[in-house]
Amino acid sequence: MSEHNPELSPEIQALIEKAQNGDAEAQNELGDAYYFGEGVEQNYERAVYWFGKAAEQGEAHAQYSLGYMYRMGQYFEQNDEAAVKLYQQAAEQGHASAQYNLGVLCVRGEGITQSDTKAVKLYRKAAQQGNALAQYELGFMYARGNGIKKNDTEAVKWYRLASDQGNTRALCNLGYMYDFGRGVKQSSKEANKYYRLAAKKGNNRAQLNLAFSYFQGDGVKQSYVRTKALCERILKDPELSFEAYELVDRAGRFEKSKSISTLRELILFHLQVRKNLTMTHYTSFDVGQAILLEKSPFRLGHINAVNDPNEGKLLWQELGYEPEEGNPVFIGCFLPDSDSLNMWRFYSKNHLNDDACGCAITFNTERFFDYRLMAEQGSHTEQEEQMPSFANTGQSPQESAAFYRVVYLKDNFKLLGQGATKLQSYFKDLKKEVDKFVGKNPTPEKLQTLAWLLGPLPYLLKDANYKDEQEHRVIVTHLDYGAKEIKSEDPDFAKGTAPRLYLELHRDDHLAPIEYVTLGPKAPNKEMMAPYWRHQLASKFSAKLDIRPSRCAYK
Repeated sequence: MSEHNPELSPEIQALIEKAQNGDAEAQNELGDAYYFGEGVEQNYERAVYWFGKAAEQGEAHAQYSLGYMYRMGQYFEQNDEAAVKLYQQAAEQGHASAQYNLGVLCVRGEGITQSDTKAVKLYRKAAQQGNALAQYELGFMYARGNGIKKNDTEAVKWYRLASDQGNTRALCNLGYMYDFGRGVKQSSKEANKYYRLAAKKGNNRAQLNLAFSYFQGDGVKQSYVRTKALCERILKDPELSFEAYELVDRAGRFEKSKSISTLRELILFHLQVRKNLTMTHYTSFDVGQAILLEKSPFRLGHINAVNDPNEGKLLWQELGYEPEEGNPVFIGCFLPDSDSLNMWRFYSKNHLNDDACGCAITFNTERFFDYRLMAEQGSHTEQEEQMPSFANTGQSPQESAAFYRVVYLKDNFKLLGQGATKLQSYFKDLKKEVDKFVGKNPTPEKLQTLAWLLGPLPYLLKDANYKDEQEHRVIVTHLDYGAKEIKSEDPDFAKGTAPRLYLELHRDDHLAPIEYVTLGPKAPNKEMMAPYWRHQLASKFSAKLDIRPSRCAYK
């Protein structure tokens, strides 16, 4: 297409003439005009042409712009290596945005060898030129001790500089530093000030942190109503909706009965697993293959699909009432032991119900909960590709993001195992508070509310007949039926297949939390399954995973 067009403004025509005469600055400006559609019709092909002309003459911004287009897959096929090469050329000339974006790629190891240390150097160069994004990232690196010695005072300094330019994540993290007294004198009031500033600019993490402050009454008048109101907008955020749902649920429960809700949290805290770094899920071969090779999300099943007829009833019996169904309950079953003959028999079956034929997937407990309940993610431009804002989760148990051990009971509600005496006293107090709550003539509505208040507790108690399982669970109870996070499969009436309800745990890197895989004692073709899976994982995902045979002697 010709650049000459009588309808173009005199300014654009003058710019075209300069560019055609070899003026690198004009060529870059004309590239910008075509890229953004300012004064001319937007045209990436012409933008690339003029950026290329300017870049050949060493124009730093043009080099950066071409690198950005490679990085984002605009006009070109997406190519991180090409982006890195162009960013480096511009960064060496002191271009702040190129230095910042090259730092992002160094942190992620995309198109360049991963190096937090190199990223820190690049962020510092850009930050010293006043680049707010780089100032934020540099503060984050100091706060975490990534690529540089941890230094909260330096973190606060760079967060403050970025905050002065309106960077919302810096505002949020500066609030966090005040919240926990890191690098500054602790002040909930100051923390909330920065959370508010960030929230007003649309930062949902800051809004959620502010909601936590209202829940606890930290620096503000305690208000469950305000907590829930602040969470409303965040419920639509795919990255934070899980935490927001749980906080809304928690605030509602404390609003109904602070005493029952406090005891619930004490019991859950007592049952939460903290020492085990791994938990193992026993499953069939086809499910294991889907989790490993198909980027399949991990699924939590509906409680009604388990095989214990007393599931969820024992606590209700102790309280003296018939079980009520509250919110739907979804569970994942795990074991600290990754090669247990009992578990192979119970849970690792094939489609013919033959036991010990499947596999066991062992997860890292710290990495397990880096998931979303919705498949979609928010869309971000590269200028927003930053490390996350700090969460105010030190003030929340976030009960659905934990592994809990199941407690086994003898007759007369006698608890067995670790901490039984302490737990027995908690449940005794719980019974007293429940009696006060429901009154002498409990209504169905009151008992449904009680089911909601108890949450996952009834599903962490099992009969002593099951104690050999030593089961551990992840439980989600805070979603209502109809919530878009809940997935379903229709029944097949001809085949007699039951309907299913389940939750999916979506991860960007589905293999990240997996430590290793064990093949069951009776796994078919197990001599070849391990090398086959290793080959597939390496081919599809460039991943190496330890896949080992069971050492159990099956009899």
